[in-house]
Amino acid sequence: MTSSLRPDSYARNTLERYTGSSVEEFGSHIILCNFPRYVHDFAAKKNLQIKSGYWDAAHDQESGISIINYGVGSPSSGIIMHCLSFLDKLRCVIMLGMCGGIADDLEVGDLIIPTASIRDEGTSQHYLPKDVPAQPGFWINRICEEVITARTGKKPRNGIMLTTDYRMWEFDQEFIDYILKHRILAIDMEIATLFSVGYALNVSVGAIMLVSDQPLRKGGIKSKDSATEIFRKFTDHHLRMGIEIMETIRSDDNGAGQEEKIGT
Repeated sequence: MTSSLRPDSYARNTLERYTGSSVEEFGSHIILCNFPRYVHDFAAKKNLQIKSGYWDAAHDQESGISIINYGVGSPSSGIIMHCLSFLDKLRCVIMLGMCGGIADDLEVGDLIIPTASIRDEGTSQHYLPKDVPAQPGFWINRICEEVITARTGKKPRNGIMLTTDYRMWEFDQEFIDYILKHRILAIDMEIATLFSVGYALNVSVGAIMLVSDQPLRKGGIKSKDSATEIFRKFTDHHLRMGIEIMETIRSDDNGAGQEEKIGT
C-alpha cells in the first residue's frame, strides 16, 4: 500500500468514483435509497442533473440535500456509510428503504420507523462487537415520527426489525420460526448495517421503511407486477416524507441533531 494513501482521501475518492460526483457537491443531509426511481423522482422534483457511477446520485445545493441509490445489501450499506462518514459537513443520513412486513397488522404501504434491527448480516461485525445492538439516532426517529404523524394524521409503526443477507429465507421454515419467536416487526437487507456503521463512525442515521410485501402471507411475496404497483402507489409519498423530514432537520434553529449523541 502506498504511504500517501489515507483513509479519508481513499473514502472520498471512492465516493466520487461511485457516484460520478465531486465531494463538494454533496449536501449536509443525505437520503439513501435502493432504487433508481427515488433518485429520478427527486431530481425531477427539483430540476436536478443525475450523476452516475456505480451508484446514482442527485444533489440539491439550495436545500443541502443529496440522494444516493447505493444498490442492495449489507456490503453496499457498509461502503456508503463508511465513505459518507468522511464528509466534513455531514449532518445526518436517512434511509428510505423497503421491507417485508412480518407483524400481522402491517399492510403494504405502511411506514415503519425502526427502533433497532437484529444483525443477521456479515458486514456490521467489522465495525462493532456482535453483542452491540444496531440502533438509529433516536433524535432522528423523533423528528420522523413527528413529521409523518403531522402530515398523515397517523403515527408510523416502530419496533425491532431483522436485517439479513439470506436472500431466499422465505422458503426456510427454520429461519421463519426464528423470526416469529423473536417477534420481528419487519425484515430487510440493510438497516442493521447502516445503523451499526453509523454508530461506529459517529454518523447520525435513521430510517423510514416502506412495507412492500407480506412474505409470510399466502401470495404475499413481492413479484415483478406487485413491485411495479408499489412504486406507482407509494414511493412518491415515501420520498416526500423523507424530503420534508430533512428540511425540518435542516431548519431546526436549535441544532439538536448536532448536539445529541447517536443513540440518545
